[in-house]
Amino acid sequence: MTQGSNDIEWFRDLLRQSKDVEVRDPSSVLAWLDQKRKAPAFEAHLVGLSDLASWHVEERTGDVHSDSGAFFSIQGVRVASGGGLREVSSWDQPIFTQKEGGVLALIAKQEGPEILFLLNAKAEPGNIGVFQLSPTVQASWSNLNRAHKGKRPPFTEVVLGEVPSRLVYESLHNEEGSRFWRKSNRNQIWLVDWSQTSLDYDPGSFVWASLSQIKAMILVDNVINPYVKTVIAPL
Repeated sequence: MTQGSNDIEWFRDLLRQSKDVEVRDPSSVLAWLDQKRKAPAFEAHLVGLSDLASWHVEERTGDVHSDSGAFFSIQGVRVASGGGLREVSSWDQPIFTQKEGGVLALIAKQEGPEILFLLNAKAEPGNIGVFQLSPTVQASWSNLNRAHKGKRPPFTEVVLGEVPSRLVYESLHNEEGSRFWRKSNRNQIWLVDWSQTSLDYDPGSFVWASLSQIKAMILVDNVINPYVKTVIAPL
């Protein structure tokens, strides 16, 4: 059952108490990530758009779409800028369009006075180092609704309010406007009562970290992905 929304001040008080006792040194989390990166079962390389499986280029417009009609598309945008707002007065460019945004959710737990956050070592095709630490849930609504016909992402039951948890913080954040057309992601922080629920996930892909550890790892190159930074920003 979801209790309340945007209880950010209450949660900040918990974090202040946690700061006095929590681990600050991120070395254990960094060592765990290093082990993940040593044997990644993941490979990506660039290919031509015309060679992509399950995607097509429309002959008339040149737009790129998934055969499923879900996920994102690549279309063109024509920009006019007056009053010296930008470096040039007009330009054309490709841009990502998407029917819906996504969910970026950090799941937290409380152990005594300590607050810990669950990070996902997520492999993305453009990542430096293959694996970077991402929010617990980083998924589009197409993923959550199984448009790919695969499994629901881990912890979908939390963001859909199906297990005992408290929605601490929620806000819509505009995706980068130079690359995405009017897309917003729903940023969330959930405090889950682990004593009342059993969540099925691969512990080899997730790691717990304190807020102090996360902030320390932000200073390390290519470890924390940008979405974690936007979710913890209000803390």
